[in-house]
Amino acid sequence: MRYTSPKGSVVLVALSCVTVLGIAMVAFLAVSNQAMKLSNRGYARTVSRNLAELGLERGLRAFNDNSFSGWTLADATTASLALTVSSDRYGTIGLSAAANVRVDHYWDTRKATLWSALPTYAVNDFVWYQGVWYLCKSVPAGREAPSNTTYWTAAPDNWSPTANYRIGNIAVSGGSAYRCTADHIAQTPPNASYWTAVTATAWSSATAYAVDDVAWSGSLPYRCIAAHTNQAPPNTSYWLSAPVIYSEGIATLPEGGGTAIKTQLRATLAPAPLFPNALGAAKDIIMNSSGYIDSYNSVLGAYSAAPATTNRGSSAVVAGGDTAVSNAVALANMRVYGYVAATSNNTSPYAPRYTSSSSSFVTGNMSATAGSPPTPRIDLTRVTRSPHVPRFEIQTVSGANVLPNGTTVLDDGATTLGTAGAGSPAIYSITGTYDSGTAILRDGLYLDDSADVLTIAGPVILKVTGQLGMDNGKITISATGSLEIYFTGQFLVETSSTNGIQNLTLDPKKCLIAGTSTDNSYGDHYYRSTLPFYGVIYMPDAYFSTSTNGVFYGSISAKNVRFPNTGMAFHYDTSLRTAGRVGTFIDGPYLTAEVRELSDLNERVTLP
Repeated sequence: MRYTSPKGSVVLVALSCVTVLGIAMVAFLAVSNQAMKLSNRGYARTVSRNLAELGLERGLRAFNDNSFSGWTLADATTASLALTVSSDRYGTIGLSAAANVRVDHYWDTRKATLWSALPTYAVNDFVWYQGVWYLCKSVPAGREAPSNTTYWTAAPDNWSPTANYRIGNIAVSGGSAYRCTADHIAQTPPNASYWTAVTATAWSSATAYAVDDVAWSGSLPYRCIAAHTNQAPPNTSYWLSAPVIYSEGIATLPEGGGTAIKTQLRATLAPAPLFPNALGAAKDIIMNSSGYIDSYNSVLGAYSAAPATTNRGSSAVVAGGDTAVSNAVALANMRVYGYVAATSNNTSPYAPRYTSSSSSFVTGNMSATAGSPPTPRIDLTRVTRSPHVPRFEIQTVSGANVLPNGTTVLDDGATTLGTAGAGSPAIYSITGTYDSGTAILRDGLYLDDSADVLTIAGPVILKVTGQLGMDNGKITISATGSLEIYFTGQFLVETSSTNGIQNLTLDPKKCLIAGTSTDNSYGDHYYRSTLPFYGVIYMPDAYFSTSTNGVFYGSISAKNVRFPNTGMAFHYDTSLRTAGRVGTFIDGPYLTAEVRELSDLNERVTLP
């Protein structure tokens, strides 16, 4: 009889269980290890994105400060920087971090300055003109503006087999832009030993471009500012050049000999808007008015309140930045189709410093009227504590010439300035105006009777030393004109239905009134005409008011704003938020207009 022991069965079962558990444990550890690797890669991916964003911030700061100390500069168009970032902040997995940044079209010691008709320019000088950077390629014979392609180019030429290319040069070939990576002659793009693709998106005459679209032409990126088809850059009616920042974040993992996870971002830059608000005041805004404020977009055409149209909206912002008064924004009977932004109080609940009457409202309901107000009257989701009232520097107007009469004193009577279709603005200096023939000389620009009509036939810039005044006189901007006025004294437009500023372009961006006066009391600066005004007013240190039932299209930014006892209709032009720089001699910072991750390897660029 064979002896069988139950212990052997138990041992066998135990061994089987141990084996299964061992296999399961190995599998579990393998899966856990793989999950850890995937988690580490995901974390490294996030870190690389953060590093790329860090690089964009560094590049934007350097661009706005025009400070590239420590950067590698090439051809006065490209600045690059390699950043090593401490890995201590990224945990204990042994990850190493770095970022590479490149700023295209940066401003170096030969930085782009505002073009002027006075200086003598040399080859390779850079100037800023109507929103575009230009490079001097031949010494101008006279006062040729950058729109003259004989002397200026908005970018390097198309690739040439005879050109001596250096590292950093850009050339266009086959509709795409390429950057030289090694000095050479006659190496055709896209030869990877000598060139790297900048982008594959070239401007096309067949493409219908929308506002804020970006396209490349002549190796420069341009941002669309007016919808169109077949308007080639650098036509500044439709395009603005856009400086570019490329930034690559690199997070390297220790396993596998060092796995590098890279994220490359491209940011196009655009001038920050000076007029993001319908009404902006560094101090306070008081509107004892029965009028209203709404918005429209001049790019889409004329304003219309008809219900069947779409060119009327509720995007107007009324912003007051005073922190020393109880109300930075005060609405009395005023109806705001949009938003109110006022500084917060210093004590809980830190409510916005604004007040309103029982007949005023703040709403997005375009059907609301004075007789049929919205419910609630004040939409609290449209009242914020974050007013943004930009303050940009008004620069000294350069290149100003005497008037056609050979002086800086304007003749009494009718005068025409500017040439229709001119590629550059005519810049004039005005120190005085004759009143009543030549009997009285007023300081600045003063139009005192109905015969005093100043017609602007083309692009014109006026440097006015003294007041800007109209009492029965008028400035007319023709359909082919544009006007920038920089003045130092008072701004006084008296009550009338005919005097004032008549802008026949109906585009507020074609009329800029900029004053440097520091007179900041009620009555120092006002516009009382009922002639509809299309334009923008910028007086950062002054008190501006209007006290008639007028109509404004555009934007106003001042130190203090008053609408006393009026039935004012104010229509904010939202295209001012994306128009780029408004004002040749108003300097301001740049911001990112678009940030894009370059996932396609063909779109990526070579960074240090």
